[in-house]
Amino acid sequence: MTEMDLSSLVEGLERQTQPAPEPTQERSASGTALVVSCMMADCRHGPSLWPIDPSWDARAVQTLGAQTWTAHDGQRELDETLTHLTATHDVHAVVVVGHTDCTVLGDAYEHAVVSTNAQSTAETHPESVVSLVEEAVSAGVVDQSLSDRQARARLVEYSIVRQVAFLTDSLPETVTVAGYVHDQTGVYGPFPNKLYLVSVDGVTDTDRLDGRLPDHEPVPVASLLD
Repeated sequence: MTEMDLSSLVEGLERQTQPAPEPTQERSASGTALVVSCMMADCRHGPSLWPIDPSWDARAVQTLGAQTWTAHDGQRELDETLTHLTATHDVHAVVVVGHTDCTVLGDAYEHAVVSTNAQSTAETHPESVVSLVEEAVSAGVVDQSLSDRQARARLVEYSIVRQVAFLTDSLPETVTVAGYVHDQTGVYGPFPNKLYLVSVDGVTDTDRLDGRLPDHEPVPVASLLD
């Protein structure tokens, strides 16, 4: 994706207005789960993801790069769609899904680290994406010694971990927040197109994550950041 293409996409999204659910909508008696994913990903994730119960109403929320916050004056605030849904529904869980071939994060990283024109990053990417990439670079999560495939995958996992931590702090303790990476390129294992659990309620240690899963849940747990 070229800088011009992504710039046009961002501008279009900023102009787009989505109708909000009716304010009189009643809370679901069986509970609601929100599944946040990137609008640029060619994949759909539904109610089969742990910890979503099959009886719950699973609602899809798509944002650029599966971001769950917006940046205002240097402060991170909960995405307005998530704010509305958590206020009008009995939300039991939020699942955030990233994908290893994320163009949004990968392109922002390329401009921030590889390109000598740092100004273009701020012009073509939302501030929430720019600040996240800069944070990852400062933390040593990604650098120019990595291949593009490795850097993008590590950046995606870092993003999902940060989204989960943010939501865990922002939402009530009764809401379980889980983060997955959809491994489209076979970075986590020999078989591509598998989902890996990378964080639950801010916990990222793989042994502790295994302990959070019910015995009957065959959910792969992995991390590139350990």
